[in-house]
Amino acid sequence: MDTIWNQACDYGADGEVPQGTPPGIEHLASLLRVYNSAMGGGLGFALEVNEPFRVRNAIIALRYFELGEAADFLQDVLDRSLNGESPDSLPSDEDFHRLVDDGPNPISRAFKAKAAKVPADFSRQ
Repeated sequence: MDTIWNQACDYGADGEVPQGTPPGIEHLASLLRVYNSAMGGGLGFALEVNEPFRVRNAIIALRYFELGEAADFLQDVLDRSLNGESPDSLPSDEDFHRLVDDGPNPISRAFKAKAAKVPADFSRQ
């Protein structure tokens, strides 16, 4: 599991997932790209350095990992940002952290649960 997580982190950092990558790893990479940006510089920074399509991919990934509340939150923030709302009027970083980083990492738990449920999506049999 650590190898899959690290591979997805690398793909997320690069911003490109090689063709033929299993869908679970691709979703994890998309999510980790935006998540790591937000953890490193805040939600506004994550929106600034990730093109809207990348944020949308992270939203799709949140839904794939059954983190619907976080997906809805990020969708709302993206929509408001694209509509020109001031970064000061957007929800706080703490609101986002509460959804994706509170307690034992919800993303890590969701990844492990999905990998156990659909191992083929992660090249595991």
